[in-house]
This record gives sequence, C-alpha cells and structure tokens, in this order.
Amino acid sequence: MIARLWMRDTITRRFVLTIFVVLAATVAMNGAFVTLSGVWGQPSFEKSGLPEAAAATVRIIESQPPEQRAALARSAGTRLYDVARHAAPLVEPSAAQQDSYIAGRDRLRALLEDPSRAILFLHSGHPAIEGGALAAEFMRRGQLYFVSVALRDGSWITFSAAERSWGIATPLRGVLIVLFAAASILGCSAAAACSLASPVAQLAGAVRRFGVDPRAPDIPVSGPVEIRETIVAFNAMQGQIRRFVEDRTTMLAAISHDLRTPLTRMRLRAEFIGDAVQQQKLFRDVDEMRNMVDSALSFFRDDAGQEPATSFDLPELIKTIIDDYGDQGIRIDYTGPHHARWTGRPRALRRVFENLIENALKHATPPAIALRITDRGAELTVRDRGPGVDPDKLEQVFMPFHRLSKARNPSTGGMGLGLTSARSIIRAHGGDLTLRNLAAGGLEAIVALPGLSFEEA
Repeated sequence: MIARLWMRDTITRRFVLTIFVVLAATVAMNGAFVTLSGVWGQPSFEKSGLPEAAAATVRIIESQPPEQRAALARSAGTRLYDVARHAAPLVEPSAAQQDSYIAGRDRLRALLEDPSRAILFLHSGHPAIEGGALAAEFMRRGQLYFVSVALRDGSWITFSAAERSWGIATPLRGVLIVLFAAASILGCSAAAACSLASPVAQLAGAVRRFGVDPRAPDIPVSGPVEIRETIVAFNAMQGQIRRFVEDRTTMLAAISHDLRTPLTRMRLRAEFIGDAVQQQKLFRDVDEMRNMVDSALSFFRDDAGQEPATSFDLPELIKTIIDDYGDQGIRIDYTGPHHARWTGRPRALRRVFENLIENALKHATPPAIALRITDRGAELTVRDRGPGVDPDKLEQVFMPFHRLSKARNPSTGGMGLGLTSARSIIRAHGGDLTLRNLAAGGLEAIVALPGLSFEEA
C-alpha cells in the first residue's frame, strides 16, 4: 500500500524528492569544487600540513652540526618543494616583510615554539627580491614560491616550490563553498517550486477567468495528484454551472414564449370591450405584463454573458460613451487616465455604464465620471447632483423590479432591473457596484474592477 502510494505523483513525494535532489546536488557541487577548482579547492597553507613538515625539517637541521646542515637541507626536499641552506636571507627581514602572511608565519612560529623567529613568505615576482643573487639562483630552477626560516646560528633555510599545492585563505574558501552550495540549493529548489507552482497558478488563473467568462475552456489536467484532482473537480463544477445556466435560460425562454400567447389573446379580446376606459386600462396592464416578461427574460438570459472576454482600453470605452451623449447635447465630465488595458466583456460593461448614466439623467442631473487606478485594480465613480436615495434603500434598489426612491422622479419608466443587471455584470467580472449619498448632495455609484493593467499615455 505504501509503495503504491509512493509511486503516485503526490505533493509529499515531490517534497521528499526535492530535498533528496537538493542534498545530492549540494554534495556534487562541493565535490566538483574540490576536484575541478585546482588550488582554490585545497586547504590553506596553514592547514595543508606544509607548516608541520617545514617545522620538522628546521628542527632536524638545527640539531645537526653546522657542517652537515647544507647537505641535510638538500636531501630534505620532496616532489612538492626544494630545501636549501644559505648564509644570508633572500631579502632584508624587516618587520613589514615578515608581516606579509601573518597566518602562515604565526603557524610556523607556534610549531617551532619560538614567537620571535624570523620567517619570510615571498614570491618571485616580489619587488624586494628582484636582482638578488640568491633569488635569481632559485628562479633559474623554476621555483616561484619561497618560505625562508631563520636558524639560531644566523643562517637561513628556504623552502621553494615551482607550483602551488596549497589553497586560498580559509575564510575565502569557506565563502566559495557556501556560494556553491547556495547555488545548487537555489537552483534545485527553484526548479521544484516552479514545477509545483505552475499547475496551482494555472488553476488560480482559470478560476479568475471563469469569473469573467462563464464559457472559459476547461483547465488541462497536470501536476501532482492532489492538484489534478482539484482541477478535475473544478472542471466538473464549471460544467455543472454552465449547464445550470443554459437550462435556466431555456426554461425561461419557454415560459416567456408560453406567456406571450395568452397575453396576445387577452389584447385581442380587449378589442371587443365596449367601455373605452376599461379597455385602455386592460391594454395598459397587458403591455406592462409583456414588458415585465421581456425584461425578465433579457435579465436572466444575460446576452452579454455570452460575450467572450477580451482585452480592451477601459478609458477609451468610457470616453466613447461620453462622446455618444455629447452628440445628443448632453455634456458629461470625465477625469482619469487616458489608457488602461483590462480584460473583460466590453459590451456588458458598456451596458452598466450607460445604465448608471441614464439613471442620473432620468432622476437627477448629467453626471461626472471619474476613473481612478489603484493597486488592486480600478475604481470608477458616476456622480450626480440630484436628491439622492433614502439611506435605508441604498441596497433595496438592487433588488429585481424594485424602482428608485420616490425622492427621485417617479414618472420615469423602466421595470426596475437595470441596477440589478448592472451589479450582476460587475460581480461576474470579480468586482462590485455600490451606491452612496454624497454629503454635499447627490448620489455616487462606485464600480470597483479588479486586476487592471495601467498604461500612461
């Protein structure tokens, strides 16, 4: 059972494999650093074992008679370095010269148990030894690195190497190892995180798209088992919602068709009523019922809901509506950006904006429109200077077939579905529509839209 679960592509399995791969990559990177980086991957001089060998050689030579020391020095050389004894130092052993490599000097002094021992670390390219006879002799043999140790009798023992076999200083080497390990950890972790986050981001994008476009296609099934099961469940839910909406629309269309037939018969029979007053009342009732049926069908069908979501310029849409009213002699002020790309259903939003403007024109005054870009999207306000709406009815006006407060002109037509449809469209885009009375008088409609991409003209 456990083995079968482990073979499935689950989030747990991916986490475990990611940790294993990161550890393996870190070990491999450190091994590659030590193997391929040459002397950079080797321990520093003070930890390479060379100070111990040099200190032992110095002690052995110092313990022998002076006449034997030169021969002992020559025989003490190895494949890594040569050893030579000479009477004078390579360069003047000044305090500054002895401080050229403090860590190595102190290590040798500690091994020799002599804190005042003169020790020099030199390179053949050092200006202090250019032209020196002893240095020239060493350089003819190809030796480039020198460590000279003063003996108690005043002579010097010089260890010279043609190739460097020790590494850089310990702190710098540690920093490089940490950098290699961090690179491997970050690289593997980023790849694993992207692999896991990609289907999650795809799912989140599909959820947002479905809120704007009910006909959005199903999400391709990918990722770990848990995410694939979530995607399958979301696709099923999306299909059920689409079928529910389609069934509801079909049912309402059938009801509307069936209602039109008796309404038509009622109007024909009203033609035979002799009382003209009662006849006109019946005609008015029949026409009102027909308008109610047509308005309800248009609202529930939501023709704009079948419109595909596209990217468009929101301010340009608003200015186009304003220009259309300007052609009718109605001046509407606009403040806001000139360009802002947004993905949604432009015809549906046009209906919303036109409905808000029409409400202001019917019940109050030509409105002023303002568009403001925020971090979370955009906020559009439509303000008029009319009497406003009773505070306790600011939410009731969004209910189906509920008309505006009598404080606003009651003689205007409409079936009370405009604001209901407008809020439904805005909420389908992931935003919201609210009303607010202004302190200075008038009403403000606030349309909040999410996820706007702003471009300054």
